[in-house]
Amino acid sequence: MKKLSMSLILILTVVVFLAAVSAYKDNVKSETSTYIGTYKLDKGKPYLLEGKNQYLLLLAPPEALDSLGIHFAEGDELTIRGAITQGAILVTNIQRGEESFTLRADDLSINNYDECSSVKVTPAKCIGCRLCVPNCPVGAISMVKGKAVIDSVKCVSCNICIDGNGKFRGCPVRAISK
Repeated sequence: MKKLSMSLILILTVVVFLAAVSAYKDNVKSETSTYIGTYKLDKGKPYLLEGKNQYLLLLAPPEALDSLGIHFAEGDELTIRGAITQGAILVTNIQRGEESFTLRADDLSINNYDECSSVKVTPAKCIGCRLCVPNCPVGAISMVKGKAVIDSVKCVSCNICIDGNGKFRGCPVRAISK
């Protein structure tokens, strides 16, 4: 009987894991495209203006950008390569004039930096509402024992979980912070 229970638990664990991987892949398209536009900051968030389109740039945590020597000024002309996710671009490569920066592999599997995000959840404040999970454009938030947990390696410090983006207004109880 115990063997059957353990087998069932193992099968359910594998099914849940595969569903989570599938949901993440659906959330972030793995196909990269190239976008050319002007760099803009809006409320501290980086955007690329491409004609009439405006895309939130999902770059890397600020510490990682500093370590790679990546600094932009408003109005810089950039060529961005990345994958569209929830109306934002998960950036793989950036070109500014002759300078070229690679943030992550084109298949989004490997980051080109070691610095992790400082965005954290205060478990005592988290009410387990799960609103942050589907709104994280890089799939860095999961639920563990009814509380949100942020994978600091996946997190790009876009602060959508804190400040919101569009209809989502951020964590309703301010359990997520830097």
